[in-house]
Amino acid sequence: MVIYAQIGGTVTLPRVKVEENENNVYVNWYRGSENTPTIMKNPQSGIQRAKDVKTHANLLPDFSLQISPVQHSDYEIWRCEQHVLRTTSEKTYKLYNVTIPKVPAVMAGDSLSLECKADSSPVKPTVTWIPPQNSDCDPRQYNTKTLPSFPISYASVKCHSGVWTCKLEYDGRETEAKTTVFIIELSPFPDTIFTSSSSSTVDIPCSLSSNIPWSVLKEFGLRGGNWSFTPLSYPNSTQSLLELSMDPVVSWSIPQGADNKVKAEKRELKDQDLSIRNLPVSENVRGVYTCDLIFNTKKLSRKVTVEVLKISSSGGSRVYDGQSVNLTCTLGHQHSSDLEVKWSCSSCSFISSLKPPHPSSLSIPEVKLKDSGKLTCELWKNGKKLTSAVLSLRIVKAPVDIWLCVAISGGVVGFILLLVIVIICIRRHRQMMMYRRRKTKFCCCNNPQQNQKGFYKT
Repeated sequence: MVIYAQIGGTVTLPRVKVEENENNVYVNWYRGSENTPTIMKNPQSGIQRAKDVKTHANLLPDFSLQISPVQHSDYEIWRCEQHVLRTTSEKTYKLYNVTIPKVPAVMAGDSLSLECKADSSPVKPTVTWIPPQNSDCDPRQYNTKTLPSFPISYASVKCHSGVWTCKLEYDGRETEAKTTVFIIELSPFPDTIFTSSSSSTVDIPCSLSSNIPWSVLKEFGLRGGNWSFTPLSYPNSTQSLLELSMDPVVSWSIPQGADNKVKAEKRELKDQDLSIRNLPVSENVRGVYTCDLIFNTKKLSRKVTVEVLKISSSGGSRVYDGQSVNLTCTLGHQHSSDLEVKWSCSSCSFISSLKPPHPSSLSIPEVKLKDSGKLTCELWKNGKKLTSAVLSLRIVKAPVDIWLCVAISGGVVGFILLLVIVIICIRRHRQMMMYRRRKTKFCCCNNPQQNQKGFYKT
């Protein structure tokens, strides 16, 4: 009996029943020309294995022989001898190899070829290719019997990535061989991610379209990768955020000497997810992020723009009763016409009077104490909310009495200082006048007497 099996797979050699009462049957399975059974079934002692014979063959409940995993040494003749009383029967099986040569990984859009190779045997099997279970292609194109070689001119992740099965049909039996096809491509994701200043962190997505081992990517010629950032406010300034390190483990690492305002975290990569995780949100993260995987002959790249919605108040979060306030909900630039702003606040009287569409800027001539509360600005597109920002607006009573006391106190202090200065000036003037009155006048005589010197009082 011809039996096909794939190396590393599982194959069953079916036992032919010789009588209805299976409990009385002795079953011996031999490998090749060996005289000692590899494994046997004895009605008295049960299942036994030959001593000093290592085997990966086992008996099934019906005493058929199952070999798993199939090895090179198993591709030979197997004999099944059965004894019932004095009756002996024998059945031989020849194991043939069926294999699918390893298919190298390919880039999406490139061509590939699947080949099912079967050893020559007395029977001629027919071949059918079964696509991966997750294939989005029309399965009817694989239903017909095909040649052992199956060419694919345009490899697609959705259609061709995954486990392919080569099914051989011969003498009423079937044998399957399997192989895994890896299609290298980065997953598509939205062109723009919207977040807000009310959020603490944001994830920037990037991943491979299928779960490809890093060893396969290295074999294909992966040299490295990186994340770069271009601010919306400075489109000519590109910063390197992360670099792909291959040794000792695959991980995102921060470039040496990098001093970026955008603080991306380094992390180990254990699967196909290449995303930036837990990026702190601020106005500085507005910009275009580029994820690159660099191979020997090609570079895969994906770009995503991060927009940050923010509410700003001309008076800050604390405003005095009766004060005028300007509120702005903005992305930091003029947004496109398909984006719609919606304001909401359960306690704000100036919101209830708004009619759609809401403006991105509100000018409130006079706020009141009852307007205190959480003010929310939402960003919508085609009936779907993209993100929202929240501002806690606190309206407090203006401290008029305090300012009045300060003004009065300042006036009193100023008056006292002025009075002191005037008094000092008057006193100095009086001292000057008194000094002049006490001053004695002297003169020199025209005819002084002899031998008398000095001045004389007149």
